[in-house]
Amino acid sequence: MTPTHLETPLRSAEVRSPATELARGPAIPLLRSEELFGKAREILIEHSGGYYRLRVTHSNKLILTK
Repeated sequence: MTPTHLETPLRSAEVRSPATELARGPAIPLLRSEELFGKAREILIEHSGGYYRLRVTHSNKLILTK
């Protein structure tokens, strides 16, 4: 079963954003931080057998640590 936040439609490469303006390539999935975090300020991401912590700082920046 696929989580609902991964079912977000892909954005067209023609949409102007920093990610798509660097290279005109295939569409890039867009995940909104509100969908990932909900009401939490910190989440864990499992990747290749390791865990990463993604958190929102007091100044509303994102920090990813292993």
